[in-house]
Amino acid sequence: MVVGTVVGAVVGAIAAVNFVIFVGIERGYEASIGDVFRQSAAAGVVTVAILVAGPLVGAWVGVRSRRRRSHVAHR
Repeated sequence: MVVGTVVGAVVGAIAAVNFVIFVGIERGYEASIGDVFRQSAAAGVVTVAILVAGPLVGAWVGVRSRRRRSHVAHR
């Protein structure tokens, strides 16, 4: 679960940065969350959602894959 959370956080951060660049926020990858919200509240909300979803999805995938491996090992 911890590994999934860390991997999810990294993937989420990369996705959030790419989203910020895609929507055209000034300073691109150098923009802070505050900069994103100042330029577009909607883009800020989506960016934060991506940042939060990354670790959550990563943890879910980690737990699910561990259960699957555990279930296969007990057969």
